[in-house]
Amino acid sequence: MKRKSLYAALAIGLIAAWGCNGGDNTTTAPNGAYAGPPYTVQLEEYVNESLPDLHSYTHAIYQDKIVMIGGRTNGLHGGSYDFHRRFSNKDVFVISTNNWATPDKWTVKSLPSNSPLLTANTAGISLQQFKANNAQFFTEDSVLYIVGGLLGSARPTQLKQPGNPQSGLMLVPGTKADGNGNDNDTVPQTLPYITAVTLPALINTVNNNAPLAAGSIRQVKDDKLAVTGGELELMGKAVKLVFGWNFSFSGDLYTHQIRSFTYTDDGKKFSISPVTVCATCWDNQPDTSNTGYYRRRDGSMSPMIDPADGSEKLQYYAGVFKNGDINFDNPVWIGKDDAAEQSFVMRSNVYTCQVVPVYSPSRMQSYATLLGGMKNAIYTGKASDNLPILLTDSNTTITSKAGDFSTIPFSNQFSTVMIDKKHNYSQYLLRDSFPATKVPYPFLDTMALPIGSSPYNGSESELMWTLSPANGMMPNGVVNYDTFLKANPQGSAVGYLHGGILSKVENAFNAGNQGKVTRASNRVFVVKIVPVKQ
Repeated sequence: MKRKSLYAALAIGLIAAWGCNGGDNTTTAPNGAYAGPPYTVQLEEYVNESLPDLHSYTHAIYQDKIVMIGGRTNGLHGGSYDFHRRFSNKDVFVISTNNWATPDKWTVKSLPSNSPLLTANTAGISLQQFKANNAQFFTEDSVLYIVGGLLGSARPTQLKQPGNPQSGLMLVPGTKADGNGNDNDTVPQTLPYITAVTLPALINTVNNNAPLAAGSIRQVKDDKLAVTGGELELMGKAVKLVFGWNFSFSGDLYTHQIRSFTYTDDGKKFSISPVTVCATCWDNQPDTSNTGYYRRRDGSMSPMIDPADGSEKLQYYAGVFKNGDINFDNPVWIGKDDAAEQSFVMRSNVYTCQVVPVYSPSRMQSYATLLGGMKNAIYTGKASDNLPILLTDSNTTITSKAGDFSTIPFSNQFSTVMIDKKHNYSQYLLRDSFPATKVPYPFLDTMALPIGSSPYNGSESELMWTLSPANGMMPNGVVNYDTFLKANPQGSAVGYLHGGILSKVENAFNAGNQGKVTRASNRVFVVKIVPVKQ
């Protein structure tokens, strides 16, 4: 969730890691007239036990280093939203990729976020976002910007949940919170900050145990930035903070909005413009409302190219919780100064997962491949059907039901949403999915998954892009497929996928104790775009 990174132009190590120029790495389309996406996405796992088990964290790339901040170290939260701070990641990790050599050779260093090395020169600045989860973030040049995020409670959260589990959350009488993120807070707090972090300085502090240089962390406080579980992208100079909620001692408040602002940062002085909302970027519902087509969080979003005219857009895919108790299944098309919910019904990948956005100028089509997460439907076609295949009413059954989390199970499925120049939507189920495990994965229920298991992946994972502009990475983060295919006729790796929620069962909400059958993951995969022979 919540990202816009300016990606590193470092694909050499990826090519070496996968050997993508040797042999025929294309895949074959189904028989007959195939009109689906011209590519598929494949993953290959590398095992590196030194990588942290994390989900819902903030990350940034600087040169050949990956910085990981915040996130959660346990699995899926229960229906009571117990975001206990003991499961908050309190370390800053720096992953050295050695010029993007194979991930099993990456090395890891870390530093506690409350280390005096970090706090010595940050007087007056809150570092609570360094142990928050589900923040929104982006990277520009050598600076990481973190917006909002949820700080867990210092003691187990006790919530009274009238009606269904997602509507009208109220605090049990007697709980208290001062809203400052201190140790007497007994409920979570959504943080009202945007924080600028100079990456070279932070990396130097972690790797060399050197005091953080003065001015390396800058911050602005604004209550309109108190958002968690939203998504964030840059559109030109504007920061788009899309949907999300403010879950805190104040209540369970959804923004119902797409908020925009700009920022100025010269490395010393940091400021933002007033936060604005365009006329169609709000569903006109108050933040306490359980209705409204923009009452969304924990969906996926990606930059897009409008195939009609080549302009930059954003697209938000599904999310939760419609009417307070069910997933959305309609995407939202977002422009510079406008937004509109689409009538198209998605049939897979409706919860936060990573997205590979692709555009083909020659075909005048845009694509978005969603990797895992949760699904709202099941494919009912024949097991012998050739994939990829168009998902329709006749071969897919919508299973999600209001108030029943088990009807939105975890998924390993990959699907691609396709948009043509007339803005006609379609969705294809791919034959590719998360590969089987290469090592056992223990869970708290004492039953480790053996090698060759297929646990559920993708929810709350992070994608580290490394595709270069020469190989097709466009300035807004979309892959130009025509350029990519010309440079990589057999396909190529485009980045690495790490972390997320790992579940040993499909329906974790039926398991009684989500903490025993789900966990934070340290699995890492090379992500590859592979052409489809037609």
